[in-house]
Amino acid sequence: MPITNLYVFFHLRYLVDSRWFKQWKKYVGFDSWDKYQMGDQNVYPGPIDNSGLLKDGDSQSLKEHLIDELDYILLPTEGWNRLVSWYTLMEGQEPIARKVVEQGMFVKHCKVEVYLTELKLCENGNMNSVVTRRFSKADTIDTIEKEIRKIFNIPGEKETRLWNKYMSNTFEPLNKPDSTIQDAGLYQGQVLVIEQKNEDGTWPRGPSTPKSPGASNFSTLPKISPSLSNNYNNMNNRK
Repeated sequence: MPITNLYVFFHLRYLVDSRWFKQWKKYVGFDSWDKYQMGDQNVYPGPIDNSGLLKDGDSQSLKEHLIDELDYILLPTEGWNRLVSWYTLMEGQEPIARKVVEQGMFVKHCKVEVYLTELKLCENGNMNSVVTRRFSKADTIDTIEKEIRKIFNIPGEKETRLWNKYMSNTFEPLNKPDSTIQDAGLYQGQVLVIEQKNEDGTWPRGPSTPKSPGASNFSTLPKISPSLSNNYNNMNNRK
């Protein structure tokens, strides 16, 4: 079965630059109508080269507005591993692996998440020092917290809390570890803050008091004083 037809739902797909892939097809005679250069060393593709997909100087940041099958080909894990074992990967590059995620609120469909969500991560005690990482919408809050702990060398036994920081300098607790980025509504460039518990058992940000799910979003109407109510009734009686 051709590699490009091995498109069944699994966990990962790997991006390959279309230019390299077309060269490879010529070399192996992939298409029945294009076999005259098969095995010709002049069209040998060499190591897999995805530099055409990447921003300059960044081994994992994709150029914007790339188009499937025009700029890149998506391969399942098995196909990718075979190509790497045969041709290797260009030195200094890393595999561009992307998850197949379920999208849609009412009608669900599976889609390869080519562009990841970029989050800005920092510690509560030093919010000026920000580290940027990219995550899949299918990644959980627990996955993000583990990555932040690793970045800032937070010991495993240290108790932490994760906060969603808004531009208005307000904070929302992210206290559902199994929620995904999509579930939590995190967006591109969102700032997440990790807070470590003090030695005395208190939290630097104080106790967490998130709004309960049943809390009303409406303001309480002012009460009408008895005197105003009586005056209103008297006016009606005079009509």
